[in-house]
Amino acid sequence: MELELSRLIDALPGLVWTALPDGRTEFINRRWCEYTGLSLDQALGDGWHCAIHPEDRARLLERWRSFLDSGQPGEVEARLQRHDGEYRRFLFSAAPFTDSSGQLVKWCGINTDIEEQLKAEERARTAVFEEALKVSEAELRQAHAHFTVAQQLSATGSFVSDLVADEHIWSDEFYRICEFEPGSAVTIQKLRDTVHPEDRQLFDGVIEHGIAGHGVDFEFRIVTPHGDLKYLRAAARVSKHVAGRPVFMGAVQDVTEGKLAEQSVKAHEAELRRAHDHLSEAQRLSRTGSFTADLLRDEHIWSDEFYRICEFEPGSAVTIQKLGEIVHPEDLPFFEGAIARALAGTDPEFVFRIVTSQGVVKHLRGVAHRIERITDRPMFIGAVQDVTASKVAEEALNKARAELTHVARVMTLGALTASIAHEVNQPLSGIITNATTCMRMLDTDPPNLDGARATVQRTLRDGNRASEVIQRLRAMFARKQPTTEPVDLNEAAREVLALSSSELQGCRAILRTDFAAGLPTVNGDRVQLQQVILNLIVNAADAMKDVDDRPRDLLVTSAREGTDRVRFSVRDAGVGIDPHRLPKLFEAFYTTKSHGMGIGLSISRSIIESHKGRLWASANDGPGATFYFSMPCHSETATFEQVLKEA
Repeated sequence: MELELSRLIDALPGLVWTALPDGRTEFINRRWCEYTGLSLDQALGDGWHCAIHPEDRARLLERWRSFLDSGQPGEVEARLQRHDGEYRRFLFSAAPFTDSSGQLVKWCGINTDIEEQLKAEERARTAVFEEALKVSEAELRQAHAHFTVAQQLSATGSFVSDLVADEHIWSDEFYRICEFEPGSAVTIQKLRDTVHPEDRQLFDGVIEHGIAGHGVDFEFRIVTPHGDLKYLRAAARVSKHVAGRPVFMGAVQDVTEGKLAEQSVKAHEAELRRAHDHLSEAQRLSRTGSFTADLLRDEHIWSDEFYRICEFEPGSAVTIQKLGEIVHPEDLPFFEGAIARALAGTDPEFVFRIVTSQGVVKHLRGVAHRIERITDRPMFIGAVQDVTASKVAEEALNKARAELTHVARVMTLGALTASIAHEVNQPLSGIITNATTCMRMLDTDPPNLDGARATVQRTLRDGNRASEVIQRLRAMFARKQPTTEPVDLNEAAREVLALSSSELQGCRAILRTDFAAGLPTVNGDRVQLQQVILNLIVNAADAMKDVDDRPRDLLVTSAREGTDRVRFSVRDAGVGIDPHRLPKLFEAFYTTKSHGMGIGLSISRSIIESHKGRLWASANDGPGATFYFSMPCHSETATFEQVLKEA
């Protein structure tokens, strides 16, 4: 949006500029630079002073300071040097730009070339007024002809008028301007009939003022017989008196072109103001601030919303160093990396936190795009969005998901408690038996030391087995934050199958495994991935518990998928999946079990997707279904910190 506004300003038919509240120029359009021959760098700040004529400079700066002190709009004439060295007279117009609270934000201005207009007025005044004092009415007619060409060039008509007698002499150019029949009698009433209705009261007042013998200067509009609207500027002075009546000489100039150009500029200014207001409101609603940055010179233009987000004083100078001072210490490398990439000419994207002056931590996400180069310096336009609310919501969602995962894990493992107790009971029974046998062997005479040593070794073996079962159970029940590490899916699956062996035997499942040799590790949370494997195995067992007409085959496999991924699958010979239910299978709280909660597969998919993987299911060609998940190999998986750093 700001780029479009800049292009629009450059297209305006005038020399447009803006200045800070202290008067230092912050923007000058392309036409200004082309006219003066000064570069943007030379003209900004107070550099434009050198283009003002030395004799006019002090007066102009004094008037400019009076505008700044009063905060009111104003105009002043001064000569401005063209790129070829010629000075031309310009009208410098300035107006304050305030925000919604009435606070002065900047000054807006336009310089209008009035050289030809002033020359025309000077010629007309000199030609008409001075000659009127020297010659008679007849001589004026002759002099009038000499000025016809000049009047045509300047769109200025002259006249001699006796307002009291309503007798007038109008020049040819006056007839052309008003589109009257050349040489026809034009009375005050006939002229008044062409005056725009809104300007007739002004016209009547000027005529009364003239009849009273006073000079007049005024502007008014007319509507010609052909329907054209024209803006006229008129001036008249008393040249002599005839029979006690004042006789006026004056000029009327057609200033329509200049007025329309002025109105166009004002309309564009109003449109720019509306566009700026709309942009500011959109930024406020979306919590997005925009900026334009010259990184090498460390000069930047920040939007109002940017100041609000960072809690800086509105309009204050914000350098890269000042912005870096509020960046969270842990995120400084990411911030500095984004600046370095931008200086290298790359469009940066960045994510970092800031700590405001009030101690509030905010999460910011931004992007910048190079728009042009000025003297080989990269210029960027960009946006920064306050994503704190969504970040907090995301963290809350992750916490809730972790809580739900833990609940599901506990509920699932609760069902396996009896089986695990059986697994632990077997090594404990072996320990007792071996200990009893060892005692008998030691009690013989002589003691059977070799046999006793063998029973002790079996006791140690059974003790270690019981310890391993308990450790795995505690690990899966542990309420720990997810941690990433290289995980061997084959090993993780074997541990889950060991814990599930009793339940699988109880449902008479025939377990077969086909684990790929040399399977690459994946990067992830071991306990979470085991939870997914356990959930798929338990679901497969449940799907086959009512199958009596065929073997309850359960096939667990692992394999490489391409060059950079690993695939794991669980295939059962159960009741299968209705194809119409496949799209809903992984939705939260959707279940096909009479005793199910409908959260196991939903949580499993969330876990796999958080590991940059994919979980899906398909119906088998024969009975049953197969569930798959695929993940990147360890070498291709990036940690969160790496992803954030790359961003």
